[in-house]
Amino acid sequence: MSRINAMAYSHVLIEVSDVARATAFYRSVLGAGEAAAWPDTDCTALGLGAGQFLVLAPAARPRSFADTGAHVAYRAAPKQVAAIEKRAADAGIEIARYVEDRPDEVAHNRYFADPDGNRIQIVTGGTDETAPVIDHAGVLVSDIEWADEFWGEALGQTVVHRVGWATGDFVRARAWGEGKEDMAPGTRRWDQRYRDIPGGKPGEGRKVARPCPQLFIDLGAGGVLAIFLAAAHFPEPPPEMVRGRPRIGLRLDDAGLDVLARDLAAAGAQVEGPVKHENGPFKRSLFMRDRCSIFVEFTSIA
Repeated sequence: MSRINAMAYSHVLIEVSDVARATAFYRSVLGAGEAAAWPDTDCTALGLGAGQFLVLAPAARPRSFADTGAHVAYRAAPKQVAAIEKRAADAGIEIARYVEDRPDEVAHNRYFADPDGNRIQIVTGGTDETAPVIDHAGVLVSDIEWADEFWGEALGQTVVHRVGWATGDFVRARAWGEGKEDMAPGTRRWDQRYRDIPGGKPGEGRKVARPCPQLFIDLGAGGVLAIFLAAAHFPEPPPEMVRGRPRIGLRLDDAGLDVLARDLAAAGAQVEGPVKHENGPFKRSLFMRDRCSIFVEFTSIA
């Protein structure tokens, strides 16, 4: 049993088709900082608050998962949020407001997308920073029970909220199906029945609204990992790939990387490293791929 505590986001890495265009978007609209040195020379790292980074990786066909629950949430002070909203409006970008499942996000439901479809959520909180900070990241899994077992049991992390386990979640899904609640993409789905409801009209009730199961994992140090069950099959990267994209980056002290590598391998994760860096903001990185192909980079500060 491992316990990865005091873990904060160090970076998120997303795929974009045009790095220059994405750089201009995230600097002018989100308020990201200037580019910084990065170990992957084909990537561009933009500075965020609290020593974090948004990393843009070039890809001919970016994996943005635009119609799913995958997203990155950035936290900003109220004045910053107002400025982001104004810059988005000036750029002709529509901000969507969805009904949230997680109680902590009910008042923080501003969403828009970058030019490649990567979804962005803006969360209000904290004090003034020169740039927003990463509040949480939403990732996709093929099996929610595997994710629950791996992150919650094998790694000893705390599940702070679940969606799709309680009767109330199914009641809310029905409200969504009836058009009474506007939910974020990837949080609801339509299931197809192959038999009619007894006593109903032929074909009636075959399409049923259901919640997409979700887990919210406390990573410590204010970090939360949002895990969404994918509603559709997505081609997976090669089975031997560990240093994959897109991925999230989590920071811990340097002494813990070797112990963490051992514990992750024992818990069934694929790992590479720790890898020492000659340039960039990190001393070493430990790359991980969990059972559901979530790619994570654990970093230590130089």
